[in-house]
Amino acid sequence: MSGHGRYRYVRALAAVATVLLAAGCQSGDRINCTLIGAESGVALTWKPGDFPAGAHYRLCVDQVCKDRQAQPSDDSLAMLRLPMPEVTGEKQVTVRLQVTDPAADRTVYDRSAPFTLRKHAPNGEACGPVVWSTGIRVDPERGLVSPG
Repeated sequence: MSGHGRYRYVRALAAVATVLLAAGCQSGDRINCTLIGAESGVALTWKPGDFPAGAHYRLCVDQVCKDRQAQPSDDSLAMLRLPMPEVTGEKQVTVRLQVTDPAADRTVYDRSAPFTLRKHAPNGEACGPVVWSTGIRVDPERGLVSPG
């Protein structure tokens, strides 16, 4: 390609790129969404040091339960999530946590409390996902509490 032909090609390419960029920046009906993922459910956090080493954790939300054995790598904060994909609106649930010490073969913590799954749209409602969830913190003295 000659110098003049190459110049025309670069100018044409620059013009197309400018049009595409301008179209992409228009606000109009187009919405720029982030890609933050989320799912409906309950997330429970606790400090593993508050319970015996090797403890067994059982999280129940209404009648659905999930178990977790303590891991050696559990340091400052542990989490157990119970997904609830069937929830499509605000809902009151009963959350229960049981902690068992396998060495003593006894339950060392057993608390329950009502919580409400509330609407969360981390990317904005127009972008999705829109989920129904709650976060709960385990406090050895106060029980199951909202992290706020």
